[in-house]
Amino acid sequence: MSATVCKTAAPPHAILIWADERSIYAQLPSQNGPYVAAFLRSEGGLSTALHTLGAMHAEHSGQPYLRPQCLPRDLLAKGLTLSALDQARDLLKKRGVI
Repeated sequence: MSATVCKTAAPPHAILIWADERSIYAQLPSQNGPYVAAFLRSEGGLSTALHTLGAMHAEHSGQPYLRPQCLPRDLLAKGLTLSALDQARDLLKKRGVI
């Protein structure tokens, strides 16, 4: 009989959740590293957390969550866009800076 021991019994799409005195936290997977969402520690906060996690699982079936990109207000005031930043990043990669 050959048996192996798993590090965890949780399925691959399981999400780590913890709480402190004020908030409920959920560590959501994403391609940019883990994203921690905070919810109020109340019935409403727990309901919102469960709704969010259920919607994420139903919509993505355990796939990584991509946080929408947004620019800081000071960059928006200067007229920069996400496409301009993407072009700048591509140019820096092409020249070997990053």
